[in-house]
Amino acid sequence: MADNQKDIKMPIRVNFQSEIIHANNEREQVSFNTVGQYYIKGQSEYIVFAEELERQEKVHCFYKINNQEVRLKRSGDIKMSQSFRAGETTEGSYHGAGAIFQFETETNKVILMKDPNKNRGSLQLDYKLKIQDDITGQYLITINFEEE
Repeated sequence: MADNQKDIKMPIRVNFQSEIIHANNEREQVSFNTVGQYYIKGQSEYIVFAEELERQEKVHCFYKINNQEVRLKRSGDIKMSQSFRAGETTEGSYHGAGAIFQFETETNKVILMKDPNKNRGSLQLDYKLKIQDDITGQYLITINFEEE
């Protein structure tokens, strides 16, 4: 993982962890390990992997990291578009499981840490999700990745 402008692509192992604190203060945790790709193209970095959801086909996740913004696109049984910018509220959309809706993301933190000497890194997102002005929960996402 170089910080220069050269295009780079490498297979990675991914450890995905999320903690959701719902509006009723119930906590939900999800974690899984998978494989994917990390690549740099131009000014952007990408973390790409497939998420396996219960009773559904794989959902492909594309995290595009550019400056202080992360964009998430999910495709498959779930189609979703979401942006994260620390200290800002952004709009997103969801289509899946018989539901279609718009939502807002209030992002508290976006942190990307990399160790180019060991070809590994971590992306952390801390945000609140709002649907029709109601906060549905606080989300803490950590994606650890390492060259395979």
